[in-house]
Amino acid sequence: MNSRQSLPNNSSGLFSAPSSVHLQLQNQAMRMEISRFESVHPHIYAVYDLVEMIGDPGLAQQIRERVVCIEGKSE
Repeated sequence: MNSRQSLPNNSSGLFSAPSSVHLQLQNQAMRMEISRFESVHPHIYAVYDLVEMIGDPGLAQQIRERVVCIEGKSE
């Protein structure tokens, strides 16, 4: 008995390529995310610069960790 099973044909739609409308929506979403990222990232760098000015190393580290979380969610 062969352990490999054949894949369903494309007539079922399971393995069909994404439609052009779907690809256009994906491209638009990616362009919007790039634009948003480019507008937010300079501000994040500014926050890191301000954190460097904090005299309390523990507080500065806590703020850095929060900014990293925010940065991760914004990406």
